[in-house]
Amino acid sequence: MRVRSGVSPNIRQRRHLMAERVLIGGVGYRWFGDGSFGLVVSDELASLDWPPGVEVEDLGYGALHVALDLADTHPPYGRVIFIAVTQRGREPGRLYRFRCGPELPDSEEVQARMYEASAGVIDLDHLLVIGRHFGALPPDVVVIELEPYSDTTGDQLSPPVQALLPQAVTLVRREVLATYAPSA
Repeated sequence: MRVRSGVSPNIRQRRHLMAERVLIGGVGYRWFGDGSFGLVVSDELASLDWPPGVEVEDLGYGALHVALDLADTHPPYGRVIFIAVTQRGREPGRLYRFRCGPELPDSEEVQARMYEASAGVIDLDHLLVIGRHFGALPPDVVVIELEPYSDTTGDQLSPPVQALLPQAVTLVRREVLATYAPSA
């Protein structure tokens, strides 16, 4: 009888896929016009089929509570993808993608963000800072953001932002499925 040592590459790949949990989270306010974009995208994504271990959540609640929920998640997520609307002075009506680094601002800014978050302000940057502060976010955090045209209210996205939904869904889907692509 021949005994094999080690684990085959296929088994290693399957173990990696089974261990990797991915969270897709829409951040923002419901019924707030274009400010609801992240939540509307997450609603669309929740209706799709995903590999095991991928979860889509509405994170339209306070950053402190989201961070604590993420910190309590076992096993923890290996990757998080946030979708949100954030005004940063870029070209309006475009989607932007970036990786969130592990850096934290100084303690005064962390405190200021916790103060605003505890008052009910839902803001992606609050979530990123507070999540990092509490160690609730994995090293792999990707953000898909919409630069808004202007502040809008109401229960509908504006027509130009509504037209961006398929592009946002495709971007997020591509990000997630890249996690599950076989490694060379």
